[in-house]
Amino acid sequence: MKGHRVKFQPVTLFGKLVGASLFLTWPLTWAEPVHTSLSGTATIQLKNSDSPQNLSGMDLAIAPPSLIPEIRRLRMETWRTDGLAIQRKPDGEEQPVGIKIDFSDGYKNLDLKALSQVAANLATSRTRTETNGTFTFTNLPPGRHALYAQYKSRYAVAYWLLEVSLAPGKTNQLDLSQTNAAEIFNRFDKKSPTPPSR
Repeated sequence: MKGHRVKFQPVTLFGKLVGASLFLTWPLTWAEPVHTSLSGTATIQLKNSDSPQNLSGMDLAIAPPSLIPEIRRLRMETWRTDGLAIQRKPDGEEQPVGIKIDFSDGYKNLDLKALSQVAANLATSRTRTETNGTFTFTNLPPGRHALYAQYKSRYAVAYWLLEVSLAPGKTNQLDLSQTNAAEIFNRFDKKSPTPPSR
């Protein structure tokens, strides 16, 4: 009988260790998840203005990084409808050679409605800019995300498509401007000053 007890003691000890580890890790599973936030200001330098303009009421969306190739694919489709030159590779895959687009009106073929619909479908969080152009996303999980934003007025159109990496437990900062826009088209050139009449 003594030999049997010695034989089964390691199994008993293993069971105690497993039970202890489950008991110790149980409180960790109920800990509050760490969230983060993203804030910034959206501005744009219009050709007919001397200073950057705050973009108020602009829609912004946070989505998984998979949004970026999806938006790019959709944008390529809109280009394709207006005469995209295509070259076929030996394996049969199509490769764009040159884009033939007439942007004379500044807005040609930029379907913001279609792009924003894709962003809305994949969005995990959405917000709008305030009157001073500021925006804030709260309660975001840390890690990699895609940010989509768009602007349209009688003077210009633009959209942003950025990959952002959010650090946990702090407010991450990202400002939007013409320098990091995916595409921006100004309709009007800045007027040159008229000489005084004599």
